[in-house]
Amino acid sequence: MKYLLIAPPLAFFFAISLIPLVYTVWLSLTSTNIAGGGGWVGFDNYARLLADTFFRQAYGNTVLFVVIGVAAQYVLGLALALAVHSLTRGQRLVRLAILLPLMIAPLIVGFIWQTLLDSRYGPVNGLLRAVGIDPVAWLTDSSFAFISILIVDAWQWTPFVFLVLYAGLRTLPTEPFEAARVDGASGWRTFADITFPMLIPASIAAILLRAIEAFKLFDIVFYITGGGPGGATGTVSLLGYFTALRSGNMGYGAAMTVVLLLTVIAIALTSLLILQRALSRPDLSGEQAFARRQSRTREVEHG
Repeated sequence: MKYLLIAPPLAFFFAISLIPLVYTVWLSLTSTNIAGGGGWVGFDNYARLLADTFFRQAYGNTVLFVVIGVAAQYVLGLALALAVHSLTRGQRLVRLAILLPLMIAPLIVGFIWQTLLDSRYGPVNGLLRAVGIDPVAWLTDSSFAFISILIVDAWQWTPFVFLVLYAGLRTLPTEPFEAARVDGASGWRTFADITFPMLIPASIAAILLRAIEAFKLFDIVFYITGGGPGGATGTVSLLGYFTALRSGNMGYGAAMTVVLLLTVIAIALTSLLILQRALSRPDLSGEQAFARRQSRTREVEHG
């Protein structure tokens, strides 16, 4: 009887997840085109990817977007979470203001920032002109275009990291902080010895979720730069879209998405392993971290 109860959700999961996944993997092993032609080619598509300059560039861009973007978002999100958590008034209003970008659809975000960063008419360059700085080609220069995508992605997704870390801060026990306050510990020592160690599980969760989402970066790039100039902002998702649906090479485009999927799975498994080890370490508790600091202080005082 219990198996009958879980059968409908399992069937639904199988229909919407496993079947498309299996079909995509099968498609990546063929030369199927959008017209329906093509045949079995085995791993030829994956061999082509190794020599494909455009794919290597898109893959490298994607990895850079994830590493630089998620790192910046974590630092900003942590700073915001600590700042808002320390407020005695107006926390709800500030939280709402920070979370607003997260509620906007990515295409709308792209439209807003494309307008803001327009080289000729955008208000950002208008402000630069007003203070005597030459306008910047935010969307047409390869270096600035890459930075622009990072800025837009951080603007939209830093609130998510803030939300996860802020929730983690709200669940921390108060006893270690009260003991540190009585002991006269500085704000930095309290953060380094108590707050940050206890936030490691929440930090890993936030970084993992953002990294998985960042690997799928598509909407913002598609609307703002279209992957240009010269492929400087292209991602694997965007290249797969152009290859499969614009050029009609479904099999080759599917191979790109499978490589991206395998990369995300590898990162997710590694992060989960790190999280499991972090949760199993007893020395990550705030009380023990504070006790270690106390012991080191006494050793210094007594010679």
